[in-house]
Amino acid sequence: MHLIEILKHSAVLPKKQAVFWLNRVSMRDTLIYIFVLIFLLYLPEGYTLAFQDNLLLDSNLRSVFILQSITFYPMYVIFSGLVMITLLAAGALILSTFLKRKLAFQHLWKMTAYALTIPLLIHTAVKLIGWDHWSIVLLLAGGLYVILCRMITIYPKKKTREP
Repeated sequence: MHLIEILKHSAVLPKKQAVFWLNRVSMRDTLIYIFVLIFLLYLPEGYTLAFQDNLLLDSNLRSVFILQSITFYPMYVIFSGLVMITLLAAGALILSTFLKRKLAFQHLWKMTAYALTIPLLIHTAVKLIGWDHWSIVLLLAGGLYVILCRMITIYPKKKTREP
């Protein structure tokens, strides 16, 4: 497993060499990379959720809440991350159709997962600073689709059959 190499190549997307290198990474390594990335990026938010002081809970309920936050929050974040990658990959499939590229959904799913690296890092940094606003998420989604568009156009167009 080479998570650091995957991170390095994901950071320089949409370069052609990085796209083709990441295309050869196994799905197992892709999923592990996504799980680790999402888990690490949402650790500050999970910590804040688990240890917030404004909870009006007694000590027994507070310990149960912290235990549930530690166990269920990462599962929720990872599951919602996978669902979000799938929805964004569906948008990439529509984009590849408009660009007349023949790419399988599985390939677009991996491309989307790797293209999300920089937008997720920026989103976490912005959130830690305190600039959490819907327009920032919209800009990052637009940036993601610009990266995906440039990645998709690396691949050749579909061949059209002439009658």
